[in-house]
Amino acid sequence: MKIRFYKISVLVFLVLSLAACRKESLVAEDTNPNQRICKTYLDQFEAVWQGMNQGYTFWGVDTVDWDERYAKYQPIFAAFDSRSYVSEYEYQSAYEGLFEGLVDHHLMGIFYSPKGRMTAYVSPGRNDYFHTTSAFFERQKELEALQDRRDLVYYCGCDPEDYGSFSIPGTYFALLKGKTADQRIAYFRFTNFYLNNIYHYKDIIPNSVSAQAALRAFYGPRYWEGITTGAGYANNDSVMGIIIDLRGNGGGSTGDLGPFIASLSQGANMVGYTRVKDGIGRLDYSPWSPYTIYAPSNRLNKEKPIVVLSDINSVSCAELATMLIKNLPNGTFIGERTYGAIGALLPQSEQCHDYFYSGCMGYYELYENGSDYFRYKDIFPYYIYTSTFHMVDKDYQPVEGVGVQPDYEILFNRDRLVNDGKDIQLENAIYFIKNGRVIN
Repeated sequence: MKIRFYKISVLVFLVLSLAACRKESLVAEDTNPNQRICKTYLDQFEAVWQGMNQGYTFWGVDTVDWDERYAKYQPIFAAFDSRSYVSEYEYQSAYEGLFEGLVDHHLMGIFYSPKGRMTAYVSPGRNDYFHTTSAFFERQKELEALQDRRDLVYYCGCDPEDYGSFSIPGTYFALLKGKTADQRIAYFRFTNFYLNNIYHYKDIIPNSVSAQAALRAFYGPRYWEGITTGAGYANNDSVMGIIIDLRGNGGGSTGDLGPFIASLSQGANMVGYTRVKDGIGRLDYSPWSPYTIYAPSNRLNKEKPIVVLSDINSVSCAELATMLIKNLPNGTFIGERTYGAIGALLPQSEQCHDYFYSGCMGYYELYENGSDYFRYKDIFPYYIYTSTFHMVDKDYQPVEGVGVQPDYEILFNRDRLVNDGKDIQLENAIYFIKNGRVIN
């Protein structure tokens, strides 16, 4: 069975400019976790610990004592090898304890034991961050509340769908009445940052017309290039303000950020600063470098109030987009702090740890194909993906494990949404565009 564990939420962040100026890897075979064949529980633990020790991007800020974790858990894994039986609970608990509290909120690990034919999973950032109701449930109820609004002028939408090896996000567009009779507020929502898929695969998507309807309405007919002059409601003179709804957006490709987010700006957008590992030493880091996203030439003609709605279920690339809009002179972030998984990812081990001293490590096949792939092989495979670089905001404040903080905190109110059909976060966004402040 193919593993899809937290896959849609990851940020596939191919930073070629960083790669181009990096020196070649000096990771020796005996210390490179991708070159180690593990034959025992202890072998697996040693490879995992060492891989994280030399390739984890956040040791400079993480409060976990990694040496203390080695001293505590090395004897536990060594004891597993001397026992005739190890339960799945013990195996899972040992890895959960090893990774508990690490700040990297993209971090995910899969570990397989051929002795017990059992698999352990860790994703420490997910422990207590998401709403008790799912992001999918919330989106459904929020869209229902949107369609029931009395000030709704127009609505169209298309839910997310999978087509074999690729998926398209759900996209939703609405026009709402503005402050005066001739004014409108343009609302656009999408579920993940794979909007380019709708363009790239438009000829083979069966419902291509409905999939493109919201994008065409908001950005204009050439939506893959971002806003076009005089086309699309984002650039329409009747539109007094824009709402970009990224609540529950699971992230995706940063290739969407330029045409679909930076196009709402007037030029270069410095989102924050990044640094990478440039050696296998625990604290071997590059200097901080600005991370800038540029608006396309066919960007928004005039500055209009732009509100981004994000919440605790906004992850990865959705958080970068939130930071970008929040930094705009005409941008405001309303809602909840975001999830806090900002560090960039590369998906396959041969593309990251071997070359960049950090990121994914182990057997990519375990992630892609599942534990059945190793069922009859006498090895202890593992796969970890962790961020390939560390990011802070424009004021050098941490965002990993913290999230992007809203300008106006309006917490999710399940009772008002479910029982009254009122989306109070959207209500505040609309009120802000009309009045320049949130509802008292």
